[in-house]
Amino acid sequence: MNLVFASGFLVPQSILGNGYFRGLEAHLDGRHATLFPVVPPLGSSQERAPLLADAIQQKYPEGPVHIIAHSMGGLDGRTLIALNRHGLSAAGRIASLTTLSTPHRGSPIADLLAGPRPDGLRRLTYDVISQAIAALGIPTGALLNLTTENASKVPDVRATHPHIRYRSYFACGRPGLLPTCFALAATHRYIRAVTGQPNDGLVTLDSARYGEFQETFWACDHADMVGHNLDSLDLGNFQFDHFAAIDAIIGQL
Repeated sequence: MNLVFASGFLVPQSILGNGYFRGLEAHLDGRHATLFPVVPPLGSSQERAPLLADAIQQKYPEGPVHIIAHSMGGLDGRTLIALNRHGLSAAGRIASLTTLSTPHRGSPIADLLAGPRPDGLRRLTYDVISQAIAALGIPTGALLNLTTENASKVPDVRATHPHIRYRSYFACGRPGLLPTCFALAATHRYIRAVTGQPNDGLVTLDSARYGEFQETFWACDHADMVGHNLDSLDLGNFQFDHFAAIDAIIGQL
Protein backbone atom coordinates (compact mmCIF):
# COMPACT_ATOMS: atom_id res chain seq x y z
CA MET A 1 0.00 0.00 0.00
CA ASN A 2 1.32 3.45 -0.93
CA LEU A 3 1.02 5.80 2.05
CA VAL A 4 1.74 9.52 2.34
CA PHE A 5 2.02 11.19 5.75
CA ALA A 6 1.43 14.93 5.52
CA SER A 7 2.79 17.04 8.37
CA GLY A 8 1.11 20.02 9.98
CA PHE A 9 2.04 23.56 10.88
CA LEU A 10 5.35 24.74 12.40
CA VAL A 11 7.28 21.47 12.83
CA PRO A 12 9.49 20.09 10.00
CA GLN A 13 9.22 16.45 8.92
CA SER A 14 12.50 15.82 10.71
CA ILE A 15 14.17 17.77 13.51
CA LEU A 16 17.15 16.68 15.60
CA GLY A 17 16.70 13.13 14.39
CA ASN A 18 13.03 12.93 15.37
CA GLY A 19 10.37 12.61 12.72
CA TYR A 20 7.19 14.69 12.76
CA PHE A 21 5.36 11.33 12.90
CA ARG A 22 7.68 10.04 15.59
CA GLY A 23 9.15 6.61 14.80
CA LEU A 24 6.46 5.82 12.24
CA GLU A 25 8.74 5.32 9.24
CA ALA A 26 10.68 2.58 11.05
CA HIS A 27 7.46 1.13 12.48
CA LEU A 28 5.96 0.67 8.98
CA ASP A 29 9.18 -0.34 7.23
CA GLY A 30 8.79 -3.60 5.30
CA ARG A 31 5.00 -3.52 5.49
CA HIS A 32 4.06 -0.51 3.37
CA ALA A 33 5.63 1.98 0.99
CA THR A 34 5.76 5.28 2.88
CA LEU A 35 6.45 8.90 2.01
CA PHE A 36 6.98 11.74 4.47
CA PRO A 37 7.12 14.83 2.20
CA VAL A 38 9.08 17.90 3.22
CA VAL A 39 7.04 21.12 3.03
CA PRO A 40 7.70 24.64 4.41
CA PRO A 41 6.64 24.41 8.09
CA LEU A 42 5.28 27.97 8.10
CA GLY A 43 3.99 28.06 4.53
CA SER A 44 0.38 28.39 3.43
CA SER A 45 -1.57 25.47 1.97
CA GLN A 46 -1.27 27.18 -1.43
CA GLU A 47 2.52 26.97 -1.07
CA ARG A 48 2.69 23.53 0.49
CA ALA A 49 0.16 21.62 -1.64
CA PRO A 50 2.10 21.79 -4.96
CA LEU A 51 5.26 20.57 -3.21
CA LEU A 52 3.28 17.77 -1.63
CA ALA A 53 1.92 16.80 -5.06
CA ASP A 54 5.38 16.87 -6.64
CA ALA A 55 6.77 14.58 -3.94
CA ILE A 56 3.88 12.14 -4.34
CA GLN A 57 4.26 12.02 -8.13
CA GLN A 58 7.99 11.39 -7.86
CA LYS A 59 7.64 8.58 -5.31
CA TYR A 60 4.43 7.04 -6.69
CA PRO A 61 4.19 7.84 -10.43
CA GLU A 62 1.26 5.48 -10.82
CA GLY A 63 -1.27 3.53 -8.78
CA PRO A 64 -3.48 4.41 -5.81
CA VAL A 65 -2.18 6.56 -2.97
CA HIS A 66 -3.57 7.10 0.53
CA ILE A 67 -2.84 10.37 2.37
CA ILE A 68 -2.88 10.48 6.18
CA ALA A 69 -2.55 14.08 7.32
CA HIS A 70 -2.14 15.66 10.74
CA SER A 71 -3.41 19.15 11.57
CA MET A 72 -2.77 21.66 8.76
CA GLY A 73 -1.63 18.78 6.57
CA GLY A 74 -5.29 17.99 6.03
CA LEU A 75 -5.91 21.44 4.55
CA ASP A 76 -2.88 20.89 2.33
CA GLY A 77 -4.42 17.60 1.20
CA ARG A 78 -7.72 19.25 0.29
CA THR A 79 -5.88 21.98 -1.60
CA LEU A 80 -3.80 19.38 -3.43
CA ILE A 81 -6.91 17.49 -4.53
CA ALA A 82 -8.54 20.69 -5.79
CA LEU A 83 -5.42 21.55 -7.82
CA ASN A 84 -5.28 18.10 -9.48
CA ARG A 85 -1.56 18.62 -10.05
CA HIS A 86 -0.05 15.73 -12.05
CA GLY A 87 -3.56 14.32 -12.38
CA LEU A 88 -3.39 13.04 -8.81
CA SER A 89 -7.10 13.70 -8.23
CA ALA A 90 -8.19 11.49 -11.11
CA ALA A 91 -9.82 8.14 -10.42
CA GLY A 92 -7.21 5.54 -9.51
CA ARG A 93 -4.68 7.95 -7.98
CA ILE A 94 -5.47 9.56 -4.60
CA ALA A 95 -7.77 6.96 -3.13
CA SER A 96 -8.31 8.49 0.30
CA LEU A 97 -7.56 11.46 2.53
CA THR A 98 -7.59 10.80 6.27
CA THR A 99 -7.22 13.81 8.55
CA LEU A 100 -6.11 13.82 12.19
CA SER A 101 -7.37 16.85 14.15
CA THR A 102 -7.26 19.07 11.08
CA PRO A 103 -8.86 22.50 11.69
CA HIS A 104 -11.23 22.24 8.73
CA ARG A 105 -13.21 25.19 10.10
CA GLY A 106 -10.24 27.04 11.53
CA SER A 107 -8.87 27.35 15.05
CA PRO A 108 -10.06 29.76 17.78
CA ILE A 109 -6.40 30.25 18.70
CA ALA A 110 -5.55 31.45 15.19
CA ASP A 111 -8.60 33.73 15.26
CA LEU A 112 -7.45 35.23 18.55
CA LEU A 113 -3.78 35.70 17.71
CA ALA A 114 -3.74 36.49 14.00
CA GLY A 115 -6.23 39.36 14.17
CA PRO A 116 -5.99 42.76 15.84
CA ARG A 117 -4.87 42.70 19.45
CA PRO A 118 -8.04 42.65 21.56
CA ASP A 119 -9.02 45.06 24.31
CA GLY A 120 -10.77 44.54 27.61
CA LEU A 121 -10.98 41.17 29.29
CA ARG A 122 -9.79 39.30 26.20
CA ARG A 123 -6.52 41.25 26.36
CA LEU A 124 -5.33 39.25 29.39
CA THR A 125 -6.21 35.98 27.69
CA TYR A 126 -4.48 37.15 24.54
CA ASP A 127 -1.30 38.00 26.47
CA VAL A 128 -1.21 34.64 28.27
CA ILE A 129 -1.77 32.58 25.13
CA SER A 130 0.61 34.73 23.09
CA GLN A 131 3.36 33.94 25.59
CA ALA A 132 2.52 30.23 25.52
CA ILE A 133 2.54 30.15 21.70
CA ALA A 134 5.79 32.14 21.60
CA ALA A 135 7.35 29.58 23.96
CA LEU A 136 6.58 26.94 21.32
CA GLY A 137 8.39 29.07 18.73
CA ILE A 138 5.29 29.88 16.69
CA PRO A 139 5.19 33.33 15.02
CA THR A 140 1.61 34.47 15.47
CA GLY A 141 1.45 36.07 12.02
CA ALA A 142 1.88 32.66 10.39
CA LEU A 143 -1.31 31.50 12.11
CA LEU A 144 -3.32 33.59 9.65
CA ASN A 145 -3.64 30.51 7.41
CA LEU A 146 -5.52 28.68 10.17
CA THR A 147 -8.15 31.30 10.95
CA THR A 148 -11.84 30.53 10.48
CA GLU A 149 -11.99 32.92 7.52
CA ASN A 150 -9.08 31.38 5.64
CA ALA A 151 -10.03 27.79 6.44
CA SER A 152 -13.44 28.48 4.89
CA LYS A 153 -11.69 29.28 1.61
CA VAL A 154 -10.10 25.84 1.28
CA PRO A 155 -12.02 23.95 -1.44
CA ASP A 156 -14.61 21.44 -0.28
CA VAL A 157 -13.33 18.54 -2.35
CA ARG A 158 -16.01 16.19 -1.03
CA ALA A 159 -18.35 17.82 -3.55
CA THR A 160 -15.92 18.17 -6.45
CA HIS A 161 -14.08 14.84 -6.07
CA PRO A 162 -16.55 12.40 -4.51
CA HIS A 163 -14.68 9.32 -5.80
CA ILE A 164 -12.02 9.95 -3.11
CA ARG A 165 -12.79 8.66 0.37
CA TYR A 166 -12.56 11.24 3.16
CA ARG A 167 -12.27 10.27 6.82
CA SER A 168 -11.48 12.37 9.87
CA TYR A 169 -10.35 11.74 13.44
CA PHE A 170 -10.34 13.90 16.56
CA ALA A 171 -8.25 13.97 19.73
CA CYS A 172 -10.42 14.76 22.74
CA GLY A 173 -7.61 15.21 25.28
CA ARG A 174 -5.84 12.94 27.71
CA PRO A 175 -7.83 11.11 30.37
CA GLY A 176 -7.55 12.41 33.92
CA LEU A 177 -7.25 15.88 35.40
CA LEU A 178 -4.82 17.28 32.83
CA PRO A 179 -6.28 16.94 29.31
CA THR A 180 -3.20 18.29 27.51
CA CYS A 181 0.51 18.76 27.97
CA PHE A 182 1.51 21.86 29.92
CA ALA A 183 2.42 23.73 26.71
CA LEU A 184 -1.16 23.44 25.43
CA ALA A 185 -2.95 23.95 28.75
CA ALA A 186 -3.68 27.66 28.23
CA THR A 187 -4.95 27.17 24.69
CA HIS A 188 -7.12 24.24 25.78
CA ARG A 189 -8.77 26.31 28.50
CA TYR A 190 -9.35 29.23 26.15
CA ILE A 191 -10.97 27.10 23.44
CA ARG A 192 -13.19 25.42 26.01
CA ALA A 193 -14.24 28.81 27.40
CA VAL A 194 -15.14 30.42 24.07
CA THR A 195 -16.64 27.40 22.29
CA GLY A 196 -17.76 25.04 25.06
CA GLN A 197 -16.38 22.20 22.94
CA PRO A 198 -13.97 19.37 23.63
CA ASN A 199 -10.59 20.12 22.08
CA ASP A 200 -7.05 18.80 21.94
CA GLY A 201 -5.40 22.10 22.82
CA LEU A 202 -5.61 23.54 19.30
CA VAL A 203 -8.56 22.08 17.38
CA THR A 204 -12.23 21.75 18.36
CA LEU A 205 -14.52 18.80 17.84
CA ASP A 206 -16.63 20.55 15.19
CA SER A 207 -13.60 21.83 13.29
CA ALA A 208 -12.09 18.33 13.05
CA ARG A 209 -15.17 16.90 11.28
CA TYR A 210 -14.76 16.16 7.58
CA GLY A 211 -16.18 13.37 5.47
CA GLU A 212 -16.70 10.15 7.43
CA PHE A 213 -16.12 11.29 11.01
CA GLN A 214 -14.65 8.46 13.05
CA GLU A 215 -15.30 7.49 16.64
CA THR A 216 -14.10 6.67 19.22
CA PHE A 217 -12.06 9.82 19.78
CA TRP A 218 -8.34 9.52 20.47
CA ALA A 219 -7.59 10.04 24.16
CA CYS A 220 -4.64 12.38 23.71
CA ASP A 221 -3.71 15.95 22.86
CA HIS A 222 -2.74 17.47 19.51
CA ALA A 223 0.95 16.59 19.74
CA ASP A 224 0.37 13.11 21.23
CA MET A 225 -1.48 12.14 18.03
CA VAL A 226 1.84 11.94 16.19
CA GLY A 227 3.87 10.56 19.08
CA HIS A 228 5.22 13.64 20.84
CA ASN A 229 4.58 14.12 24.54
CA LEU A 230 5.64 17.74 25.05
CA ASP A 231 5.77 17.23 28.82
CA SER A 232 8.68 14.81 28.47
CA LEU A 233 12.17 16.28 28.30
CA ASP A 234 13.34 13.52 25.95
CA LEU A 235 10.01 13.27 24.11
CA GLY A 236 10.05 9.57 24.91
CA ASN A 237 7.33 8.89 27.49
CA PHE A 238 4.16 8.72 25.46
CA GLN A 239 0.70 9.18 26.85
CA PHE A 240 -0.81 7.61 23.77
CA ASP A 241 0.02 4.67 21.47
CA HIS A 242 0.04 6.47 18.14
CA PHE A 243 1.45 3.42 16.38
CA ALA A 244 -1.62 1.34 17.24
CA ALA A 245 -3.96 4.18 16.29
CA ILE A 246 -2.35 4.69 12.88
CA ASP A 247 -2.12 0.94 12.27
CA ALA A 248 -5.89 0.81 12.82
CA ILE A 249 -6.39 3.57 10.22
CA ILE A 250 -4.25 1.73 7.69
CA GLY A 251 -6.11 -1.50 8.35
CA GLN A 252 -9.35 0.16 7.26
CA LEU A 253 -8.05 1.73 4.02
